[in-house]
Amino acid sequence: MPAIPVTVLGPAESGKTVYLASLFRRLAIPRPDLGFHVQLPPEQSTSLNRIYQQITSPDAWPDPQRRSEISEWEFTCSVRTARNETYSPFSITYLDYSGEHLTEPDGRVEAGNRVLSRIEESEFLLILLDGVKVLRFLDGDLRLTEDLVAVFSHMMKSRGIVHFVITKWDVLAAAGHTVQAVMDCLLRHPDFRDAVETLLRSPGGARGVRFIPVSSVGLDFAALGPDGMTMVKKGGFPTPLNVEIPFMAVLMDLFEAQLKEMERQGAPESQRQQQIDRGNQRLEWARMARDRMPLVRGLLRTAAARSPVMRLVRDHMAEAFLQFVETQVSAYGSRVEKDITQLRDRMLRATSEKEALNGLVALFHAKLAEFEAEHPGSRLIKGESSWTTA
Repeated sequence: MPAIPVTVLGPAESGKTVYLASLFRRLAIPRPDLGFHVQLPPEQSTSLNRIYQQITSPDAWPDPQRRSEISEWEFTCSVRTARNETYSPFSITYLDYSGEHLTEPDGRVEAGNRVLSRIEESEFLLILLDGVKVLRFLDGDLRLTEDLVAVFSHMMKSRGIVHFVITKWDVLAAAGHTVQAVMDCLLRHPDFRDAVETLLRSPGGARGVRFIPVSSVGLDFAALGPDGMTMVKKGGFPTPLNVEIPFMAVLMDLFEAQLKEMERQGAPESQRQQQIDRGNQRLEWARMARDRMPLVRGLLRTAAARSPVMRLVRDHMAEAFLQFVETQVSAYGSRVEKDITQLRDRMLRATSEKEALNGLVALFHAKLAEFEAEHPGSRLIKGESSWTTA
């Protein structure tokens, strides 16, 4: 099946390649708390393993990516069932490149043009914020936003779903910061706030903007050195933190974006205004969609004619998407605590690729709900008069 394309944006040294190497290491092995794993082509596995070995070495960190280097990594999501069968229902490709293509663009460089074209075509963007620079920003150092001016400029050329990924979260956690506090501080800066508000005012803005804290090495592997900028290794083994959350969010936000698009097509504005409570509108629409599955399938076909990613939903994920619609009926009625262990075990009993995908959707939905409960305010959603946190 076609892969879901994701572009990773970030200035030089924001940790793009280290993050992808850590993501691969975290997901390369089926783990009890996840129940799924990823596979890459052999040469890509070897390359990311080599980078991860540099991360775990006692001395230097991996070398910065050279300007000429552009890599596209294909992560195929796989479920190995209790019957020792493996199903691979979807994959995600990550475009990784030197951050200098953003901060020091050169239109004569073919690779730079390729990056800019991919950004403009992307429907998913991961924007990496260097956690060390975020920490300095909280202390009044504005170099973070200076770096991000070029990133924001290119971000606005895309209509993609955006996740802000705060790297090196171990540094911020050690200083006692929360996602809510960091996000509130960032949004007080007019450039950052205006960029986020522009995203939320866009046609697909109601689907939200995520702020996801990650640490590619975990909370105890490294610490800030005496210069306040360089990370110094303390020894031991890395324990990546939250690196899988953006991976899960891509699939779930793809489905939610499709829900919103179909809602706009299926409910004229005059009908929406007749809803008694806007907060229940999504629930009522989901119930309608559940009861009128032929209409849902027709809207899927219409959306697929306009969007390659929605063609992906129609051709390869339709049943999982329809099941996702079913889950919204209860999910939007009240937040019910999910038994993630039970969901994972059910997924491991899958007997087909469709069942495996259905299980992944349920598991990812529960995992993201758990993450959002642990990190209040990590998702901004446009409300009636302003945006709110979820």
